[in-house]
Amino acid sequence: MLLSYHPMKIADAEKIVTWKYENEYAMYSFSESNEDIQELMNGEYFSVLDELERVVGFICCGESARVPGGTSIGLYQEEGYLDIGLGLDPDLTGQKIGSVFLKQSLVFLQNHFKSSQFRLVVATFNERAIKVYERTGFKRDKEFYSKVNGEDMLFISMKMEMPIYSFEEITEQDLNEVRELYNYYVSNTTISFHTEELTLEEIKASVMNKNPRFKSFVIKEENEIKGYVLITQYKSKQAYDFSGEVTIYLKPDIVGKGIGGTALRFIENVAREQGFYTLIATVCMENTRSKSLFEKHGYEQCAMFKGVGYKFDRRLDIGSFQKVL
Repeated sequence: MLLSYHPMKIADAEKIVTWKYENEYAMYSFSESNEDIQELMNGEYFSVLDELERVVGFICCGESARVPGGTSIGLYQEEGYLDIGLGLDPDLTGQKIGSVFLKQSLVFLQNHFKSSQFRLVVATFNERAIKVYERTGFKRDKEFYSKVNGEDMLFISMKMEMPIYSFEEITEQDLNEVRELYNYYVSNTTISFHTEELTLEEIKASVMNKNPRFKSFVIKEENEIKGYVLITQYKSKQAYDFSGEVTIYLKPDIVGKGIGGTALRFIENVAREQGFYTLIATVCMENTRSKSLFEKHGYEQCAMFKGVGYKFDRRLDIGSFQKVL
């Protein structure tokens, strides 16, 4: 599921206030009043849409995400954290998409607010949500009571610090680390179809194109290279000049932490600036993680080539995935 985020619109707010949660989760339901609609329109809420532009949830930040009981214990006096709240369409709860919703929302919030520290508050009975938050990296903090419908309810605050990644154009000083990273995939996986490790000159030719339209970037956390992403020439004939091939390689220890999606969105923006019409990714079909990454971000499989690769004593299929920018 690929989500998009937009400042709350009145039509979205009118739909969200009709959502009804059942049983103990009824506390999250709105009252459908004009007051609730105006709350959603206060500038601190974003509607979340799926690929078909249906409203599937919302997020809020700042004062709108704070719980009165937290204020009374001084919770929000600790500065540096962006307070956030999330809501998912009740028809979608329990379908194991909460983690996807949360991770994509955090990436949006990080990019939009340039923040890497997040804080949220959740009722302690809501273990389902707490487990999703913990799996994503949130840590339990302080417990406190706050009034809900006139009765005290126990809440817990949770905090998370996300790494801050930057993108810098690849230079010759980066080549040794880039080569080491790429050669890991050559020697250990079918993600790369090279069967022999590349030399320094070969990796330089691979990632440093003389044509300035084809950009290559290392992905850094602070000053440490965590991966790289690039646009290369799809084919050399002139009619292909507005098509590019996108490639992402990450260090194995950060795979699955959301940086692939961040890198993909970054390089797509670069591609638009350089005048590309479409991007194409070539993926070994054994590599289900990459296949899922591209599909989740709007790439459609447009070709399949069976048995065109041979590595580690087996025939390998590749697929081409395309996105029109």
